[in-house]
Amino acid sequence: MQLGTPRRFELRFHFTLGATGWREAAKRALRWRRVPALRRSRLSTLTYYAVYYPVWWHLEARGAAHPLHAAGVALDGRGLLLAGLPGSGKSTLATALAADGLELLSDNVVLHDGGQIYGCFEPLLLDAATRAGLAARLPLTPVGRRHQYARDAFHAPHRVSGVPLGAAVVLARGRETRLERLAPRECARLLAAVNEAAKEVRRYHVLAALLGLLERDALAHVEARVADLDRLLAGVPCYWLTVREGVPAEATVLLRELAGRAKEAVS
Repeated sequence: MQLGTPRRFELRFHFTLGATGWREAAKRALRWRRVPALRRSRLSTLTYYAVYYPVWWHLEARGAAHPLHAAGVALDGRGLLLAGLPGSGKSTLATALAADGLELLSDNVVLHDGGQIYGCFEPLLLDAATRAGLAARLPLTPVGRRHQYARDAFHAPHRVSGVPLGAAVVLARGRETRLERLAPRECARLLAAVNEAAKEVRRYHVLAALLGLLERDALAHVEARVADLDRLLAGVPCYWLTVREGVPAEATVLLRELAGRAKEAVS
C-alpha cells in the first residue's frame, strides 16, 4: 500500500526528578543512585511517543490503520479481539490463550484497517506468579527490564501478519463469569469508549489532534475511525464478557470456544 510522502518526527526527551527549590535538591541528593532505574521506568512511555505514536499518525493520516486498546489472538487464521478498560484482564486472558496454542498478536494494542487486525506487539509484563504458570507452555525470553508492580518484561512468540476478525469481546470484571451477545454497532461504540479511557490511545488522540492542526488534510482520519470500526465489526459476532474475580480460567474456556466457532464459520 502506498503510504504517501515520508514524514520526519523529532523528539526531545527531558528527564528530571522535580522542579527547583531546596526540597527538590534534597530529593536529588537522596535519589541519585536510583536515577538510572527511574529513567528505565520511563522507557515504555518514551517508546510510545518516539515510535508508536508517529507510526500510528502516519497510518491514520493515509487511511491505512487505526489503533485499538485491546489484546488479540488468532486461531487458524481468524482473529479474536479482547477489549476492555485497563485492568479488565486482557493481558491475562490473551497470554493464557497463547499458552493453550493460539497465536498471540498483542496483549495491549492492536491495529485494524476495517477488514483485518494486526498486532502492535510489546514485551509482556509478567509478575513471578504469572510467569511460573506460563513458562512450561509458552516460550519466554527475558528482555532485562523491570517495571512497576514487580513485573519483568519478556518477549514471546507472536504473529506479525494480519488476520480477518472472527469475533470481538468486551471484557469487564464481575461477580460471575457470563457471556452476552452484543450488536456490532454497540460493540463499536464500546471499543471507541475504551480507547478514550486507556492512556496509551487517549494520549495518542491528543497528539494526533495537535498534529492535525498542522496538517489539516489528514483530519479526515477522525471520521474514518468510526466508519472503519463499524466496517470491521459488520457481520462479526460481538460479546460482552464479565470475568469472575480471581477465576480467569472460566473466561479462558469460553473464549477458546468462541475462537473455535469463528474458525468453523469460515471452514
